[in-house]
Amino acid sequence: MKKKWIIGLIALLGCAAAMLGLLNRNSSPAGEGLLLQAGGKTYTVSYEKADQISFEGDLVNGKGEVTHHAYQGIELSSLLSANGIAVSDTSKITAVSEDNYSAELTGTEVLEPGKVYIAVTADGDQIEGIEGGQGAQLIVFGDSNSRRAVRYLKTIAVE
Repeated sequence: MKKKWIIGLIALLGCAAAMLGLLNRNSSPAGEGLLLQAGGKTYTVSYEKADQISFEGDLVNGKGEVTHHAYQGIELSSLLSANGIAVSDTSKITAVSEDNYSAELTGTEVLEPGKVYIAVTADGDQIEGIEGGQGAQLIVFGDSNSRRAVRYLKTIAVE
């Protein structure tokens, strides 16, 4: 009897975890493009309409391996400025992916030329969203570990 109760409890917990995973994944805002949040407002930026540039640099993975990549996208400071969002040295910027992974940046980092970008292609290939289609990735050059290279990028919040 006790064994059946434990198995039932495990099954119930497994179902609850699966439901939470689906709800969490589906809580991402719908729509194409990147969401910018600042000052209590949300702006949607189309990847196709952003003034894209080519850039390249080295990323370091968790094992310390360095890889060189060529990208197409936009510098984050330019994207924010073009949408009327001011960034100062004391600003806190949070990048959130479609699957709710997040990374934080400082205003100082975002304002440093050539450091923080939003990429839409990598090495000539389109960066895809979590369920296909055009996606984006946060690129932060100079990190000793590219944990802030947020894939499936969906939202940039500025405080």
